Amino acid sequence: MSLRPALFYLLAVTASQALCWALLWVARTSQGVAAAPSLPAVVPVLVGLLFVGATYPLGAGLGLRSKLPVFGAALLLNLVLAAFAPTPLLFVLAPAVALAAGELYRAFGARAPMLAAMTVYVVCTLLANFTFDSFLALPLYGQLSVGTLFFGVTFTQRDRVHGFGKRKAYAMIAAAALSNLALSAYLGIPLRFLLAGFLAILIAEAADTEVYARLLKRRWLVRVVSSNALSIPLDSVIFTAIAFAGTLSAAVMAEIVFADVLAKTAVGLLAAARLGRQRSARSANVTAPQSAP
Repeated sequence: MSLRPALFYLLAVTASQALCWALLWVARTSQGVAAAPSLPAVVPVLVGLLFVGATYPLGAGLGLRSKLPVFGAALLLNLVLAAFAPTPLLFVLAPAVALAAGELYRAFGARAPMLAAMTVYVVCTLLANFTFDSFLALPLYGQLSVGTLFFGVTFTQRDRVHGFGKRKAYAMIAAAALSNLALSAYLGIPLRFLLAGFLAILIAEAADTEVYARLLKRRWLVRVVSSNALSIPLDSVIFTAIAFAGTLSAAVMAEIVFADVLAKTAVGLLAAARLGRQRSARSANVTAPQSAP
């Protein structure tokens, strides 16, 4: 058994339950939509789906003989953590879904990477809208929405889907918008916030898609940075203006937009750099000369 992919797989699956703990803390300390003594049952499921972007490729790197021991160890570890931690046993749903979804997606063959990226994108928008009005004060200036930490990932995931065609990207954006309508109705999110999220996704994501499509002949990282440079501020301004105008002062909204743009840009660049290294490695493997038998 190769220890490195097995270890990373265990860490990724366990991190899904750890994220549930973090979201529970947000719910218990928030004054916004997420405020509750416990998480809705749908949240651990969404968290599990969020990690399919890690479990799908990591699972593919495990040999057939090592899969059952690694999967068993992952579930056992998370059951033990759930049993001894002061949190609901329901949180074990997250690692179970992450594990099952990672294997399920492999059945889609060549379409699996696209579907995994689409899933991560849609789930990030859902978790972002669940935590959008829970704030963390930055040390010097700015109010950071917890939802921003999720939404920053969507920009690079969308850019991955662009590689499969513009129609696929628009289908994903439509799926995200409809999914957020359903989640908002389920959780009782006010119509104003629902409209803010819907318009922000629709306008900012469409703008990003069009910029990216017009730069197809440029390097991938240039396309990502250029499209994000427009869509991130646009998304932040649209959402904040619609969601909080009249309830928060202009100064506070400026702090929210500032922190929002800063965090989304940082998360997006980190994700883009990671994916860029993966693309370079794949290209090197494809173009490397084969040694003579």
